[in-house]
Amino acid sequence: MTYLRWLRHRFIFLKTLLISLFDAMIYQKQSQFLLHKSNAHRCPYDFILFYNAFGRILFSTKEFIALITNNKVFTKSITIDGFDAEPNHATLYQKGNRHILWPKSPMIQTSSPRISDEYYDKIANSFFLAYHHNLNKHNVNQKDISHEWERITTEFRTIFFDKENKIIKKNIENFRSDPKIYNKIFNDQYPYINSNHNHARNYLTAIDLVTEYHRYGSKINKELLASISESRAGNYLSINYRGKKLSEQLLQNMVVANDIIQNVPFSTERRNKVLDIGAGFGGSARILSYYTPNTTHILLDLPETLFLTAYYLKYNFPNKKIAVLEDIYAHLDRFNEIIEKYDFIIIPPFVLEYIEAESMDLVMNAASLAFMSQAYLEYYLKEINRVLKENGYFYSLNTTEDSQWGIGSHRWNYQANYLTLMYNFDNRFAYPQWLGKKVNNAL
Repeated sequence: MTYLRWLRHRFIFLKTLLISLFDAMIYQKQSQFLLHKSNAHRCPYDFILFYNAFGRILFSTKEFIALITNNKVFTKSITIDGFDAEPNHATLYQKGNRHILWPKSPMIQTSSPRISDEYYDKIANSFFLAYHHNLNKHNVNQKDISHEWERITTEFRTIFFDKENKIIKKNIENFRSDPKIYNKIFNDQYPYINSNHNHARNYLTAIDLVTEYHRYGSKINKELLASISESRAGNYLSINYRGKKLSEQLLQNMVVANDIIQNVPFSTERRNKVLDIGAGFGGSARILSYYTPNTTHILLDLPETLFLTAYYLKYNFPNKKIAVLEDIYAHLDRFNEIIEKYDFIIIPPFVLEYIEAESMDLVMNAASLAFMSQAYLEYYLKEINRVLKENGYFYSLNTTEDSQWGIGSHRWNYQANYLTLMYNFDNRFAYPQWLGKKVNNAL
């Protein structure tokens, strides 16, 4: 009897070893868990399991077979907005299950907030306030702006304002769903679901995106990966996987947010102040805000971009305090006091000079400083040095080399000493991710 019991235990032990070996073949290290000693149960919770290279090949093959056989061999695990029935997230998250993160991440939206007409008017008024302001007071002539920014400026004005300069609300509310709008704005930087393409073509794009999502599991902690979800703002057409919405741009924003969350020690005793130069419509700021309480995020970009930023943030955070230019224009000389009152402050470039010297804890820029003209680049580097606190942090994701669009970071005159705290190379642009701490120039 003793021998039989020992043999039974050996069989279970062998089964455990075989399952561990298979898990090591298909899962990344952070998704390999201890197995139960008596029955060798594998981790059944999909949302914390991420495939390694071999696992991604198997996953892609399975999804491809499911696609071409119309679910007859395998069942597809992805759905696509505009082609498949979108999951009802309100129903899906009434209780947890093994396929979705529970409790629900606040990034997963189960309803669409209504934005008031008054807020749309405020966005438009802020645009024209910025547009008519004298940008030349910086001694940086507006004609020196990069050609790409100039193109974006022209496209924004054409798409979002009519001939009477009235805001076209429909285009704002659909700016991420209409391929004609999205492609003109972003110059097709990110692959996205295109309603003009057939389901098979979009599904192949979706497979590639999900495998990329799994690949990031080797660089990003599994809890952050399980929590992120694309915003519905702009009627974005995304792919649905594991109870959340995914996009390639979301993954890029996640890289930026993760670098900062993991490496910048935000204070819990006072209000933190973050300046995002070239913030776009606020994708990185949206993720960061969940992990950086008691922080004011100041988002700086072209006036034509900022009303999209204002719409996007209001959609995602209807109850947070968001300031656009109309709210602060009469009080710019007291900008340091204004910071304490808002969660987000959305500013055009000329407001930068009103930010108090050595007041920012973090300045960040992703893929825009290296695409500016020499005059604009020098101006921003000087201002970054001015507003950043001693021992404050500067984060950059930019190319190191010159291009037809601008000056690479290997030729930047930083005008300050920075102690490098992080240097990575883990993003879709293949630009280095760098984080430096500003230290005394006398050192």
